[in-house]
Amino acid sequence: MTDNTPETKTQLVPQINKETSQLSKLQRQFNLKIKRINKLKSELQQRKEATAMLQARVQKELHPLLAQTVELRVKIVKQLDQAYDFPSLRKKEREKLAVFIEDLAYNLIEKYGREELIEIHDKYAPVTHAEAVMEAEEEANSMAQDLFRSVFGVEVEPDDLNDIEKMKAKLDQKMQEQEEQYANRNQKKGPKKKTKAQQEKEEAMKAEMQNISKASRRIYTELVKQLHPDKEQDEAARAWKEEVMKEVTLAYNNDDFFELLRLQMEFLQDKSKALEELPEDQLKYYVKLLDDQVHELQLESAQLTYGPEAHLYHQFGGTPKATEQKFRRQKNALREEIQELQHELNGFTDPDIVKHLIKSLKFS
Repeated sequence: MTDNTPETKTQLVPQINKETSQLSKLQRQFNLKIKRINKLKSELQQRKEATAMLQARVQKELHPLLAQTVELRVKIVKQLDQAYDFPSLRKKEREKLAVFIEDLAYNLIEKYGREELIEIHDKYAPVTHAEAVMEAEEEANSMAQDLFRSVFGVEVEPDDLNDIEKMKAKLDQKMQEQEEQYANRNQKKGPKKKTKAQQEKEEAMKAEMQNISKASRRIYTELVKQLHPDKEQDEAARAWKEEVMKEVTLAYNNDDFFELLRLQMEFLQDKSKALEELPEDQLKYYVKLLDDQVHELQLESAQLTYGPEAHLYHQFGGTPKATEQKFRRQKNALREEIQELQHELNGFTDPDIVKHLIKSLKFS
């Protein structure tokens, strides 16, 4: 084992260190994939750190301002509820105002959980909030039932949709029935004899998968033998080995072959030249594992770029200067909105301003 301590940890990148002209085609592929993985890992880590920082800033700097806008909107709903009884309002004006109050209250209840507005909502809505929620649930359940019926051929009851285990059991049962039907049909037809070429191809693929698995397992086993803390007498060394073993186990469980190679270089001194001496037939399995990891990292990168958290990064990410400008612009917009909402709240105590609001309302 190299002279590593808990305080110092060398970050190495696995490479076959030869002159480019001396590298075989597989060795060049290995080095290129290692570089690609290292770059992808670095980009992913930077994106994750940036996203975490943006989430923290949104929570600290924007959420308090957003909460103020919600509070003001709640007050506006309550003020308009009182304005509904202004004597100067005509019947048609009250009807338009009622629709507006209902819509504002419903959005605040659904989006921000402001259930204290349910009573006001129900006062103006043709159906109560509870009835509206029930109708929405029934419609969603009906769509889900149609989906399971048309796609999976499974009949489900509305109550089953809220029971994940029951739904899983129904799907498993349907899949088992389909597999049995398929097996019975094939049995009636009789087994289709495979050609010698097909058998040889299947055997070759099976052997290749086993060798690929062994390549990762071999490095993991070597690291475990060298770093397992159970026989370590020194307490500090034991604690250090326990932490390193967590890294080793995590890399193996996550199929992170790049990290296993890096840990091998870092902690197994006798393996420092192992990559240069690796036989070509074994190196091809290393390249296959690295190729798979490149694909997985690309998928993870796509998830960060287009997934649920991508909107936050696209809205506020960029250079430090650009991020500051975006946050400043958003905070200014929220502060302006707060001022406008406060102005509206104050104005809705005046019947003439309420009449002007009602006149401006357009409903589709």
